[in-house]
Amino acid sequence: MARVWAESKHSGTDLLMMLAIADFADDDGNAYPSVGTLAKKCRTTPRHVNRILAALRASGELEIRLNEGPKGTNRYRITPQGMTQPSPLTGASPLTPASSTPDVHVPKPLTPMSDEPSLNHQRTRGSARASRSPAAERGSRLPDNWQPTEADIGFCRTKRPDLDPAEVAEKFRDHWHGQPGAKGRKADWSATWRNWVRGEKPGRASPVASTALDADEQFTAASFGEGSA
Repeated sequence: MARVWAESKHSGTDLLMMLAIADFADDDGNAYPSVGTLAKKCRTTPRHVNRILAALRASGELEIRLNEGPKGTNRYRITPQGMTQPSPLTGASPLTPASSTPDVHVPKPLTPMSDEPSLNHQRTRGSARASRSPAAERGSRLPDNWQPTEADIGFCRTKRPDLDPAEVAEKFRDHWHGQPGAKGRKADWSATWRNWVRGEKPGRASPVASTALDADEQFTAASFGEGSA
């Protein structure tokens, strides 16, 4: 039951049915409850039990052998995906490796009154995982030897003349090199630089602006300082 809690991908009534079967399982993982017993344990009808069993079998988490249990009952074995322990259906198990698989042995549906299970939820979850994978890999990290281009520097001097492009580039480089995982990936580093420059706090004037300011101060001192007419 602990492995069902930890590893099964099912939820709701499907998970409840898995736990009910696990509650009957022996040391080898085999269980032999009747449909009526499972219906009573899960507070539902035998028809609904058959529908759930068909869905669990189709998901691959439940193996069903019809009439192979004591007194002709069904034999169940829970095999959640990802479990590493060997299945008793191989090796030293009384059932040899040449025995037929549940998909071949078990007729569909399980009983005359069971409904065909729907697998749409399986395909939907799988396709969602596949669609997320390429997005996580989009973009690239900032190169170790990154330097702002002439266009990047020109943008900084034009939009933010109060900033020193060299100092901004150093902060920019240290920040993005330290970002882990997907946060450190960008599709357009030039666009990221422009946004960074726009949001940078006001700083000291760039060398170009400082030089111009010093020249103005010298001119003012020479024209209006002590000893001027």
